[in-house]
Amino acid sequence: MKYIMVLLCVAGLVNQVRARSSFDQETDLLLAQFDNKPDTDDIHAQAALGCMLVHPNFNGVNYLAVAGAYGDQPEKYTFIDSTSLMNLAFGEQNVGWTDAHNDWSGSVARIQDRAKSTLDAGGKVWVLEAGQSNITADWIAALIKDGVSEERIKSNVMVVQHSRWNEKSTNGGDLNYVKEKATYIKIEDGNKQNATPDYTSAESSYLIAASTSSNATAQSLWKEAAGIIDVATASYDNLKIVKGGVDYSDIVEGWWIFEDTDVTNVNDFWSKYVVNEPAAQ
Repeated sequence: MKYIMVLLCVAGLVNQVRARSSFDQETDLLLAQFDNKPDTDDIHAQAALGCMLVHPNFNGVNYLAVAGAYGDQPEKYTFIDSTSLMNLAFGEQNVGWTDAHNDWSGSVARIQDRAKSTLDAGGKVWVLEAGQSNITADWIAALIKDGVSEERIKSNVMVVQHSRWNEKSTNGGDLNYVKEKATYIKIEDGNKQNATPDYTSAESSYLIAASTSSNATAQSLWKEAAGIIDVATASYDNLKIVKGGVDYSDIVEGWWIFEDTDVTNVNDFWSKYVVNEPAAQ
C-alpha cells in the first residue's frame, strides 16, 4: 500500500509538471543559488548540476550560479569554499557564477543584470533555490527599483524550493516578500522518498563509479567535489556523505524545472549524467 501511495504521489507531481509552463532553453535563465553551509550537500549538488549542464538535453542553457546564498543561519555555521568546483562546473567567476559570501552586493547586482536582460527579452527566470531566499528578495527588490514591473516579475520569476529547513532559515519578511512578488513553487523534499526523487544514498559505489567514468567532465567534477569535502570544516556531518555516499538533494529542483521525469532516483541520474559515454554529451 505504501508503494502504491508513493507511485500515486509521483504520478500526481508528474502531471503537475506537465500542466505548468516549461523552461524554454531559447529564452529563459536558470539561476542556481547554493548556500554552501552548514553541510556538504551543496558541494555534491554543484557537481550534479554541472553534469546536467553538459548533457545534450541542456546544451546552450543560459545560467548563472551563486555560492553563499544563505540566510538567517546561526553564526556558528561555517561557509564551505567551493571556488574550484564552481569554476569547473559553471565557468569563469562573475560570468558563469558569483560569490555572494565574499561579495553580496556585487552578486545581487550581477543577478539583477542577468535577470533583467532575460525578462526584457521576454524570457523567464527559474530559480533553483538551493539555499535561503534572502538574496532572492534583494535582487527582486533591485529589479523593481530598476523599473521592472511587479506584474512581469510575478509572472516570469519562478522560485522553486524543496527544503522546509531553507524556508525556516530565511528571514521571515524576505520569504513573504519573495512569495508575494514572484511565483513561488514549493515542491517536496529531495531527502525523502515522496513525489520528488530521493537524490541521496549512503552507498559508496556511486562515487567509485564516478571516479572511473569515461565521462571526463563528470569524473573531474566529482573528484573536485570529493577533494573539497575532504578538507572542509562542515558545521555538521551529512550522514550520507560521511559514509562515502552522495547527497545532491537540492537538484530535485532542477528535476522539476527541466521536467526531467525519467530520472527518478540516484541510479537513473548516474546512468544519464555521470557514467554516460562521452559521445552522448
